[in-house]
Amino acid sequence: MKILRRDAAKFGPLPKWKLDPVLTELFWKRGIRNTAELSYSLRNLLLPDFRDMDRAREIIGRAVMERTRIRIIGDYDVDGATATALAMRFFQDLKFGEADFYVPRRHNDGYGLSAAMAEKAAADGVGLIVTVDNGISALDAVSRARELGILVVVTDHHIPGEKLPEADAVVDPKRKDCPFRSKNIAGVGVIFYVLTQVRSYLREKGWFREQGIPEPRMQEYLDLVALGTVSDVVPLDYNNRIMVQYGIGLIRKHNTTCGIDELIRVSGVSAVKITSSDISFSLGPKLNAAGRIDDMSYGVECLAARDADTARRDASILFNFNIRRREMESEMMAAAEDLIRKMPGHDVSGGIVIYSPDFHSGISGIIAARLKDRYRVPVIVLADGLQENTVVGSCRSVDNFSMHGALERISDMLPGVVLQCGGHVRAAGLTMRRDGIPALRDKFAELVRGFMRTGVSEETFESDGELPGAYFIPSFVRTLVYDQPWGEGFPNPVFDGVFFMSHQTVMKQHLRFRLSLADGRSFPAFYFYYDERFWPNQSVTMVRAVYCFQISSNSNSGKISLIVRAMEPAMDKKEERILWNGGLGIPYADFR
Repeated sequence: MKILRRDAAKFGPLPKWKLDPVLTELFWKRGIRNTAELSYSLRNLLLPDFRDMDRAREIIGRAVMERTRIRIIGDYDVDGATATALAMRFFQDLKFGEADFYVPRRHNDGYGLSAAMAEKAAADGVGLIVTVDNGISALDAVSRARELGILVVVTDHHIPGEKLPEADAVVDPKRKDCPFRSKNIAGVGVIFYVLTQVRSYLREKGWFREQGIPEPRMQEYLDLVALGTVSDVVPLDYNNRIMVQYGIGLIRKHNTTCGIDELIRVSGVSAVKITSSDISFSLGPKLNAAGRIDDMSYGVECLAARDADTARRDASILFNFNIRRREMESEMMAAAEDLIRKMPGHDVSGGIVIYSPDFHSGISGIIAARLKDRYRVPVIVLADGLQENTVVGSCRSVDNFSMHGALERISDMLPGVVLQCGGHVRAAGLTMRRDGIPALRDKFAELVRGFMRTGVSEETFESDGELPGAYFIPSFVRTLVYDQPWGEGFPNPVFDGVFFMSHQTVMKQHLRFRLSLADGRSFPAFYFYYDERFWPNQSVTMVRAVYCFQISSNSNSGKISLIVRAMEPAMDKKEERILWNGGLGIPYADFR
């Protein structure tokens, strides 16, 4: 275990804000340069200066006024589902019954708008297609829709290719000519901005007055924006944090739809205590399960449900999908481990590339991530693709090894074998010929072994340092857990320190125990997905742990517990002396 401490000093001297010094340092490390950035008022949202926004709002607004049939084309992840549900809620609030939606099925349709979907829309009498969280790469499909006389508005947040689709409007912050400053906005955030402007257009035309329909309160849709933004793991810049924090506030006040309330209930989460972590680890996976193994339309219908009975039914379906997803994950993980045991010499030093016709492409990314964590090497998990004799791969990487770069190099080395690849440094995907798997495995092993000779395979954990014992109190922990929308690019505070350890027990997928400070105070601790090769170990009584906080309620009387990210025995006398000095690195008496 390697701990990398975040260093505030590299950003210059700490400012003299009227905040607790530990909070000041935490925010400074996360790029906050003015305390105004900790105010999440909707008045501070960026203006909607997207390229093509004026065209998009007019096209959609005129379609509403003329009762043109509109079809929303979504995506099968949580961002796509929340974006689709937000659009449907908006049109429902307009009492506009001519809007419907279609979410591609992962295993039948592939990703995003297709020519076949455009042809089906034409047959159904659709006059306008609006894409959400997709469309920027659907050049042929958009052209086909235009040929069929259908207007197309693309709303997306992914990086465009060299050429934009020839749609009637393309709203995407990552267009090179788009001045909108929050390039990290999720797909659900983009459609939120677009529909806010559609409302303005209809207001300017006097449509609400003529129809006798109240204007939608756009801020009430931010519950969906929060859910989709956090689940899509986009960086939480200031603009995103404003929308997420407001949306989480709506949910805490039960000012949300029946569907979201029911999803929270089946997730076993308390609405009044919900945090971005609950969205990431409880709500998001249940929605994602529908898109992984069946049809994300169930997720959209749950999120957009307006009556309790429908919401309860749809949430129950999602809950059962997630149970099935876990079963499939367990079965697939066991099969993957069996394939690894059959590797010559059980040698994973060249990375892991595994394929089975029984693998499910919707689960392969989860399996790749779990294998990467267990073996500390880059992993590619391959499953059969949509086209005959092709496979699709989910790829996950360790620190410092660029998976996207490796796939691009392999694609150059194996022309015609790798048909498509893309992604990021840590996670990527590919489509390739099935008969090219042995060649892929050989080339991948060459790259991984070359990296392992010079790279660092030890897992690294970022930490904000050792926290003085005086801060292990409910008032401080409550502030940490509830007052900020932590997430990607604005990470939840994580600390490291030396503790006494006791009462180790195994509870399903986690290790439960107690960690004690030198002053005798003891806290329950939970280590999820711990390494079964090393824990539990009753002979260990002192550990160095990387951890974050949890608290039972959003109050100063809540009970504190620790969520351990990583842990190892701490045996040397120096660490023991640090602990007995009482402050986890700083004398406890100094903070009383």
